[in-house]
Amino acid sequence: MTNEQMCKELKDLIQLDIDAIRAYQHAIDNIKDYSIKSRLTEFQQDHRRHVTDLSPIVTRYGDQPPRDRPDVKGFLIEGMTALRSNMGTEQALKAMQSNERLTNKNYGQAVSMPWPQDVETVIQRCAADERRHLEYIDQCLQTRPWESSGAHA
Repeated sequence: MTNEQMCKELKDLIQLDIDAIRAYQHAIDNIKDYSIKSRLTEFQQDHRRHVTDLSPIVTRYGDQPPRDRPDVKGFLIEGMTALRSNMGTEQALKAMQSNERLTNKNYGQAVSMPWPQDVETVIQRCAADERRHLEYIDQCLQTRPWESSGAHA
């Protein structure tokens, strides 16, 4: 893979993480259950760390990382998440489930690419975070813990 190809792939991942940070904020703002809100806040921090970890790699390989603003796809993700999150915890989690499926797909594809070892290690760590995020959200949607906590909205 050329430096240009690596930078393009990394920039796409960074942009996805930037968009995820914004989407998570809408879900966090609208979920009343403290334990779910707390976990989503942790996941949002993971996405921030991904941006922080991947951006210097892009610079090292000769390009500039994306700015901290959504692209067209990001506006759509953020808008859909905001709309669904306003309908309560279940819908906020379903929106985030869709978003995490997308990030899992993209990081899953990235893991299979031929990266230098140091870059591969970072991408694998990010991909593991994404799998953990989706597993938690899937579990919440199955077990519906907000119903027993009294935070029904």
